[in-house]
Amino acid sequence: MTFSRLLRADVVAAVAAVALLFVMALDWYSTATGERARFRQEQAQPEGALAGEPARVQQEEAEIVAEGEERNAWQETGAIDRLILLGLLATFALAIANAYIRAAGKRFEPPLTPSTLTAVAATVTALLVAYRTIQEPGFDNVNTVQAGAPLALVVLAVIALAARGAMRAEEEGRAHLDSPQ
Repeated sequence: MTFSRLLRADVVAAVAAVALLFVMALDWYSTATGERARFRQEQAQPEGALAGEPARVQQEEAEIVAEGEERNAWQETGAIDRLILLGLLATFALAIANAYIRAAGKRFEPPLTPSTLTAVAATVTALLVAYRTIQEPGFDNVNTVQAGAPLALVVLAVIALAARGAMRAEEEGRAHLDSPQ
């Protein structure tokens, strides 16, 4: 096994897959109440020992309320949310497995290759995340989309495009040379 066998596309997809794990932990959704609580938490300015105590209490209470209202990819419980989580984990696993398989020198004949599976998983998951971003969980007038969901779309697009680049290299026969690409 040697990393010199990896295509740039494989490296990009693997790095983006690791980034996907971090994006999954970011807040994807909140509520208007959660956003107001975060604002109150940021506005509280505790100063001094005893004089700052009310502001510290307000800050802690606002943080507790905000944390209760915010949800990430792991915390959603709807059927579509579980399907999205499964797709995110499958995309991560396939991108990492694709890089490992290429580094190990294993070959698959197009069109059914690990790169193809990675690209398909990333694309389907991106479509599901896009749908869920538009059709938020719960009541749309109460829920808000946070940074995690749009970032997940960007990372999934990077994985899909990188995997597509690796697919093209496999189709053209450039993917299995034993020198760096």
